Amino acid sequence: MRSTGFLRRMTPGWKRLVTRIIEAAAARNDRPPTVVQAFAARRPVVLALCASTPIGVLMALAARSRLGTVRGALFVLANWVLVACVFALVGYAERFRQRRTRGPRGE
Repeated sequence: MRSTGFLRRMTPGWKRLVTRIIEAAAARNDRPPTVVQAFAARRPVVLALCASTPIGVLMALAARSRLGTVRGALFVLANWVLVACVFALVGYAERFRQRRTRGPRGE
């Protein structure tokens, strides 16, 4: 069978390297999730709040001079919400990854 796409255009040395990397990633996915990964998948919103609150406090401390105005406070709040959303998306992505690696029957 002839390979198609990305691997077809590669030299044999690079093809072996990419294949080795892909197989190593597949082997890592066979292991059960760690405690932190299970927590992130089970509670993505709690993960977002716990991880983004210290970052939000640091942002507020760094922008003390801007907090005197409503515009400055909204700027810091919007940045904190953005960071929280990123952490929540990471949690949901971890949940999806764990469901995908468990298979259709949830094994």
